[in-house]
Amino acid sequence: MKMDIRTVVLAIMCCLASGSCVAEASQGTAPLPTFPMFHGAEVNALNAFYLESALGSRTLESADAAIPLKSPNEAFLYSLVLPGAGQFYAGVKRGYLYAAAEVGLLAAYFILRNSAAATRDEYRDVVRQHVIFDGPGSFDNWDLVEDFEHATQYENWNHVYDSDATRARTGKWYWEDARPFKDEADIAIDFDSRYRLEAFDLRQQANDRFEFARTFLGLAILNHVVSAIDARITTKSWNRKQARAHSLEIDVQTGLMESAVVLRKWF
Repeated sequence: MKMDIRTVVLAIMCCLASGSCVAEASQGTAPLPTFPMFHGAEVNALNAFYLESALGSRTLESADAAIPLKSPNEAFLYSLVLPGAGQFYAGVKRGYLYAAAEVGLLAAYFILRNSAAATRDEYRDVVRQHVIFDGPGSFDNWDLVEDFEHATQYENWNHVYDSDATRARTGKWYWEDARPFKDEADIAIDFDSRYRLEAFDLRQQANDRFEFARTFLGLAILNHVVSAIDARITTKSWNRKQARAHSLEIDVQTGLMESAVVLRKWF
């Protein structure tokens, strides 16, 4: 099978031009070569190949620039302060889960804490309204924690403060519904004040809600820590993906340059 001599020479010149493009890419953009022995469509084919080869060389050269990476430490700090922020920084939507968890946990904490505080105030009001103190001063001046809890913890309806440390409030105190028995000995009465039981139940409810609220607060703190660790891992993974994508881009561009001669051969 005979081939036109000009076609063979054209193929050889394409190969030589491809090599010169790659060699000159490191020194800048080479001018288009001239081919005096070819005319018309053959010259256009050579020029088109040269442009494509030079463009491929410049693309490969720009691909060698530094890969834009993100800081895992910054992502860690962002999520440690605001859960989900580090994930947003790394470009993943998982940050919405941590942000939603933060809102939900803090909302539950404040709701339970406010409910516990309201129940605690209700319990203290029951104690103030239904405990009678026969002595100087006012029962309102008693300690809201120690004295109020002491009053509700046990059936001390006939207790007398008489120590030196509490001299300012020496006197007998009792629950209102135990008034008929205030002068009788404690051991002779089989009685439990319903006011005390009511106050004790409210106090227990308040303590339970405070404890439940602290649980949600602890979970919110844990959400900060978990989100921060996940943000650091996610950012490192993002950086690795960028490095792999950059490496693949270089390989593909190099392959395109090598195959350009085949694509532009005319037979």
